[in-house]
Amino acid sequence: MKSRTGAFILAMVVLVGTIGCGSGSGSGSANQAAVASPTAASPTGTTVATTLAAATSNNTSASDSFAGTSNGNMQPGNVSKVSFRDLLYSGASTKIYVHVMPWWGESSHINIGYDSADPAEVKLQINDMISRGIDGLVLDWYGPQSTHENNALIAIMNEAQQHPGFEFAACEDAGALTGAPDVTAKLIADVNYIYSTFEQSSNYMRKNGQPVIFLFGEETLQINWTQVAASIQGNPVFIWRNSGGFTEPQSAGSFSWVGLTSNPADPGLAYLDSFYQTALAAPAKQTFGSGYKGFNDSIAPWGSNRLLDQQCGQTWLTTLADISNHYSSGNQLNNIQIPTWNDYEEGTEIETGIDNCVTISASVTGQTLSWSISGQENTLHHYAIFATADGVNLVPLGTVNAGTHSADLGSYSLSAGTYTLYVQAVGQPGLLNQMSGPVAYSR
Repeated sequence: MKSRTGAFILAMVVLVGTIGCGSGSGSGSANQAAVASPTAASPTGTTVATTLAAATSNNTSASDSFAGTSNGNMQPGNVSKVSFRDLLYSGASTKIYVHVMPWWGESSHINIGYDSADPAEVKLQINDMISRGIDGLVLDWYGPQSTHENNALIAIMNEAQQHPGFEFAACEDAGALTGAPDVTAKLIADVNYIYSTFEQSSNYMRKNGQPVIFLFGEETLQINWTQVAASIQGNPVFIWRNSGGFTEPQSAGSFSWVGLTSNPADPGLAYLDSFYQTALAAPAKQTFGSGYKGFNDSIAPWGSNRLLDQQCGQTWLTTLADISNHYSSGNQLNNIQIPTWNDYEEGTEIETGIDNCVTISASVTGQTLSWSISGQENTLHHYAIFATADGVNLVPLGTVNAGTHSADLGSYSLSAGTYTLYVQAVGQPGLLNQMSGPVAYSR
């Protein structure tokens, strides 16, 4: 990090320099360092040194060129890197996964500024996921004949192998089978391809030692599962969708998705509660719960104007909080799969960050720094206080719990001089960080 003018004497603060990472197509230079480095508030809550630009600009793997869409995907912002685990019950050992769409860069989908099969972009995405406390990903896959999507999964495998413990898995979308002369034979061929190409990786997702393949929509197809069981390699387990998936053929478990109703303000808790109740009645099977920001398929080619409002981050917080109504440290939820990391066309993506609709303003009176917010404070994790002498580099003074709106500047060991102060409202996991305007302070 560049040296600063105007020395600070800071007590009990560890300064950590930024770490750069390579450029990827689709993501501009402004966000490259931030994806791989600590932000103003690290997942542990410790405040680290940063710059004003890094603390207020795109720190995600989403493209700097993406301007947002009419269905609720925001322009990439400065997203909280507090771990997603913070939103689970105390003592959760739950594995946290995200569902990834692989088709970006194809002409049949909107342009979001990157190509899903670009290894440089995949590197940014996995680094971003890890920085948010995500344990792995599930890729929506259409078989090896869908070259672009298959190349995306190959790039994911290659990058995942650079991160011990980060898992990946294939989700066989029913679209891979629809129209095949023999859907059973096509499924067998696809599963055997997954075995030979991906399951050999030590990073491929396994449950109880067996590789996992997710199924999306296969419940609508006539598949001969006896033939499948007799013909596939690798002894995989199949994870189906929705509560009915616990009783589907060869089911090893199921995953929940998005609870949609006719009421856009309804977060879908009845759907989630029913799923968890069914899962608890089948304790031997794997359960993949979910939490989601909202849904809006108005720009999807297949869309039918289904809508679930984001409610400024409340849908996200509410759906994840519902997990603690069914699970605890003594009765663990196996897994979570977030729908989705990057389905921009259905308006479920969390890659760009979730807008909490919060703004923050600050002022100084004497030795007291005060701030106020507009919006809902339950979307905030904590506040981080920074000072700068050069207008570029921010040095941390400390963190304050959400709910507190002032700090005694006299308690910080600052040398005499003129400074500019900032207060950052650090979002709950996945939500935006918001920075106050500059505040002059002399000592």
